[in-house]
Amino acid sequence: MCATALNQFEPDYAVVPGEILVEYLQARGMSRAELSRRCGCSPKLVSEIVSGKASIKPMMATRLETVLRVKASIWLGIQARYDIFVARQAEEARWEKSVGWIKTSRLGN
Repeated sequence: MCATALNQFEPDYAVVPGEILVEYLQARGMSRAELSRRCGCSPKLVSEIVSGKASIKPMMATRLETVLRVKASIWLGIQARYDIFVARQAEEARWEKSVGWIKTSRLGN
């Protein structure tokens, strides 16, 4: 592994992609309802993306690209970073639980 890979900055937070979407909408003076109409999707889907209940999938990313003029790869990258962050948090919690179990079982001996 090269030294630069070891020294990469890993933030201890992640932004829900929907928060960034809201910023883009506000900057363009566009409502969520207008976005859903232009993207050809339900207002519920837009609401779920904004709240973090739904992910930005490739098809939606291409629609956002068309409507907001932000490349689909950007939207998918934001989503991927968020998904990886959530997965790491879950993995850390799993390991902490395992370590707690090991410590508890050692105390019992």
